[in-house]
Amino acid sequence: MTPAGRGGPASAPVVQLDGYEGPIDFLLELARAQKVDLARLSIVALVDQYVAAVEAPGAAATLTERGDWLIAASWLVLLKSKLLVHAEDEAKVPEAERLRDGLIRAEQRRHARALAGWLERRPQLGQEVFARGVAEVPAIADRTEGGDLLDLLLACFDLLDVPKTAAREAVRPYAPPALDVWPLAEALVHLRTWLRDHPGGGELGELVPGASGCIPASPLRRRSNLATGFLAGLELAKQGEVLVHQDRTFGPLQVRLSALVLPS
Repeated sequence: MTPAGRGGPASAPVVQLDGYEGPIDFLLELARAQKVDLARLSIVALVDQYVAAVEAPGAAATLTERGDWLIAASWLVLLKSKLLVHAEDEAKVPEAERLRDGLIRAEQRRHARALAGWLERRPQLGQEVFARGVAEVPAIADRTEGGDLLDLLLACFDLLDVPKTAAREAVRPYAPPALDVWPLAEALVHLRTWLRDHPGGGELGELVPGASGCIPASPLRRRSNLATGFLAGLELAKQGEVLVHQDRTFGPLQVRLSALVLPS
């Protein structure tokens, strides 16, 4: 079958059937005039050749032409079906109603042609304009890649056939490594206990464990103790339990119990 539109703007797809070879629109005219034997024509071959011609690489038919050819193919299928299935009692349609239906179909076809023309005048993606990052597709593309249902099922079985041990290892939750730091809750308890035993207070930096160096601790632990002890002092000062003051700029922080919590 000749690709649609190759011979010019008005060239219709050429079909090769038993008893006819020519454009599909001329075949419809012969069928309506009863000048061709529709009983010898294969509808399956007609549809296959029409689809192959419209989708052939290099086909330059417009959207309006493709619509006209689709209507012609549909009429041929309808006429062929009437030969195969005979209605015994066909309802007679009045002439006025038949004319009205014809006018409605003609108006709908006019609107469809106008819409198709508007779509044809717009830039076509892949022809006049291209999406960002997408190269121009050649007229003849090699589409040899493919597969069958058996390949798909085998691939699914490969994914599902996973050992149970491997599945458990795959969903094992992630546990971050434990850091050697001083929790704030422990720092608050430690600071409250020390201040109750020493109401006069002292330097905040000397109250945290490991600050004096007598208790062995890693560098991370010592920094954590200082930072957590400072936060604990600020929290107790915010709650009114302790008083924090500094005698000079960048001097050590002094902390002592507040008068509200001093033992009587």
